[in-house]
Amino acid sequence: MRNAALLGVILLAAACGGRVHAPTLPSISYTCGDDQVTRDGRDVFSARESRQIGMGWRDDEGDHFVEWPRRTTTMEALEYVIPADRRADAIARVYDTSQGGSRVDWRLKHRTMCTANGGYSDALARYVNGASLDDVAKDLALPNKSAARDLIHRALVKAETRYTAER
Repeated sequence: MRNAALLGVILLAAACGGRVHAPTLPSISYTCGDDQVTRDGRDVFSARESRQIGMGWRDDEGDHFVEWPRRTTTMEALEYVIPADRRADAIARVYDTSQGGSRVDWRLKHRTMCTANGGYSDALARYVNGASLDDVAKDLALPNKSAARDLIHRALVKAETRYTAER
């Protein structure tokens, strides 16, 4: 009986042992103009800014990563909006925060579309620039040209929907 209780304690302790934490989201990279932005788990790293930015909040647009302004040194805030769909493009926004520290006081200075590397827009751009479906599949490490066709099709449908809405 005593040995069974000891064995139970050992098994329970082994089951409660520490685990190595792995990010729940795979690493995703984006090209934002002249910047490379990488999302790794709950953080975003900007190569140009040479810093890591933590997640602020999540909404229908996606996950918002904000470099909050430092009142004494800067009058700008930088925000990356990373959508839930890892193949969709992200957005980088720069705000003027000179009117106050509250988000309602911020004024959008400019926004940049960030192309998801290996995403819909990336596949479409490669195809439009002359790559075959086989080439797109190979370049983006897709299983076959059907997968490349699906990415390109989704990019075209999204572009057509936007174009039709703006006519």
